[in-house]
Amino acid sequence: MMLRRLLLLLLLANALLGARQLGWLDGLLGPGAGMREREPQRLEAQVAPEALQILTPAALARRTPPPVCLEAGPLSGAELVTAEAALRQLLPEGGWSQISRERPGSWMVYMGRYTSKATMERRADELRKREVAFEEVRDLPEYEPGFLFGRYTSEADANAARQRLLAQKVRFARVVRLEPPSTTHVLRIPRADAELQQKAAALGELVRGKPLRACGR
Repeated sequence: MMLRRLLLLLLLANALLGARQLGWLDGLLGPGAGMREREPQRLEAQVAPEALQILTPAALARRTPPPVCLEAGPLSGAELVTAEAALRQLLPEGGWSQISRERPGSWMVYMGRYTSKATMERRADELRKREVAFEEVRDLPEYEPGFLFGRYTSEADANAARQRLLAQKVRFARVVRLEPPSTTHVLRIPRADAELQQKAAALGELVRGKPLRACGR
């Protein structure tokens, strides 16, 4: 008798569970777990499903900003050491390239400086008689007034020009160095992605007045 009752209870429980899963009791108990997983209720629960997009690798690449070239310079030798130390905060060693440029010096063959206008005019007349080309010095206050016979990028060329003047009996010309030869450096990151660009902007100047900027600016 007891066994028969247990069997009837199990059959009744299975029947109720099946009816619940099939939604026959939703009017009394509300939607069941099975209904919550079915359409269209599940679609209605999604937030803007039409906004979802599946991007291909090519489409993703088009949405990613392209890398850019960044550089800092020109830098002196001392500035180069400081700038490379700052770059190590952004990149591992070898993550940038160094471009060095040799800048030639500047020399001129010069006569002066004259304290008397009369003396200067007399020298100018002598040069014209010897048919020597010259011009007055401009934009070099330290050497004005005086005569300029030419500018040169090597001391040897300037000395050779002075020897030619001596051959023309121009005795008071001399060679003056205006600027010594020098070497400048540029540090370049050829392909900086968006993240590295943001880090470079946050870092600011590598040395005073010389931040990383787009190449060629």
